[in-house]
Amino acid sequence: MSAPQATGTAPEQTRRPALAGGLLVATGLSDVLAAYGMIRSGSFIVLGEEGLYPIDVTAWSWLHLVAGVAVALAGLVAITGRRGAATVAIGCAVPALAVDLLLLPYAPIRLVLVAALDVAAIRLLLRHRRATGRAG
Repeated sequence: MSAPQATGTAPEQTRRPALAGGLLVATGLSDVLAAYGMIRSGSFIVLGEEGLYPIDVTAWSWLHLVAGVAVALAGLVAITGRRGAATVAIGCAVPALAVDLLLLPYAPIRLVLVAALDVAAIRLLLRHRRATGRAG
């Protein structure tokens, strides 16, 4: 049984991980900056039927900060195009996407844009893995 044939041209196969890595670095840095801002700002004030309520999202913000750092580093690894880099990048981007969706009520427009870029990067990495016929 022969190995699967790689589809696409060589420059196209090297551009996918580089573009996906760049997207992941950008979204990771965006998450880091947003999380730092939320940590420094303190509580959100929510208006309810019976008055104002402070909501503290500091713990979620720390989780967001860690996820952003992980995604930015995974993006740098994905740019190298080494074997296993796509798997590592996908493994960091998926939990970061979940954390982004958990914080959606607090910054909806930014998080929708970041989530869309994360999904695009994951799709590029999956297409790269399928085109090269390897798990990395």
